[in-house]
Amino acid sequence: MSTVWAYISAHQTIFALGSYAVLSAAISSLPMPDNTSSKFYRWFFQFSNTIAANLARVSASFRTKSQQAPAGADPAAVPVAANPPAPPKP
Repeated sequence: MSTVWAYISAHQTIFALGSYAVLSAAISSLPMPDNTSSKFYRWFFQFSNTIAANLARVSASFRTKSQQAPAGADPAAVPVAANPPAPPKP
């Protein structure tokens, strides 16, 4: 175990960058909060992504709550832009 600690002590910058990359990847794998998420999870998601410098995901999480359909909305409804009509056959 002392050789591992000696290696980490000798290569502090590489170890710090590697640890940050692993932490950032773990935080990036968190699912985006939605309307059913608790307030704590929404806070944890935004806080951890801010620490990991994933600011685009933090700003997207603010938009998800306001842009999602209400709880009673029909989930089968698909917007026309997402499913354009097929062109007529000749």
